[in-house]
Amino acid sequence: MNASVDGRYNPDDQDARCVALAQDRRGHGQSTFAWYLARALVESGLRVLVVDLTGRPARLNALAGSGAIRNLGTWTPAIPHPPQLAALIRSARQQTRGRVDVLLLDIDGSMLESGGGFTAGVDYVLALVDPTENGQRAADHLAEQLGDAPPPQGQLGVVFCRANETEAEHFPQQTEHRHLPIAGYFPADYLLAGDAVGQRGGHPIVPHEGYLQAVARLSRMIKRLARLRRITPAD
Repeated sequence: MNASVDGRYNPDDQDARCVALAQDRRGHGQSTFAWYLARALVESGLRVLVVDLTGRPARLNALAGSGAIRNLGTWTPAIPHPPQLAALIRSARQQTRGRVDVLLLDIDGSMLESGGGFTAGVDYVLALVDPTENGQRAADHLAEQLGDAPPPQGQLGVVFCRANETEAEHFPQQTEHRHLPIAGYFPADYLLAGDAVGQRGGHPIVPHEGYLQAVARLSRMIKRLARLRRITPAD
């Protein structure tokens, strides 16, 4: 893990940071978000490996198949039993050491919980939830289940899914009860709905500009919250 012996973050560590995207239920557009978030992080200078642990890789494979992107890779390993999650993350770090800055896990919340969460080697968690009070409670519950420390020491942030720009004007900066930081939101993009990337005129459909702008804003906030950085080779 990217920590010193006393558990504090060590910016000189050469291992990739591990960020998990976790949803409380299907339907948030998480795999599509994972891909475009990874692209935004790459555009900011990071090297990213997206790891699909949902067991539903069709969406990610379709997006990745639309064209190679420098410094962005995907991996769809066999889904581990929960006790094996730590070993999988450790192996991914070892095999990508010096070549990847961020491991971006696409994972269901239940799998993350049963796999140990932060103790499995995850550095930061983004809870993808509905932009409602119930969604905030779901994020708070996930933080409690993972044993997340209270802010500002916490390692879990919130992303509101399929929200519109009008709603975003009234979003709080923190959840009501645990005061988790709300990193931002992304809107719905129904052109991307379904299990495969659609085609129009022989070209893959890409999100509308509002979606891409929202993800770009999120990427900047997530870089700060999760302390993402380009790894420089050790002397």
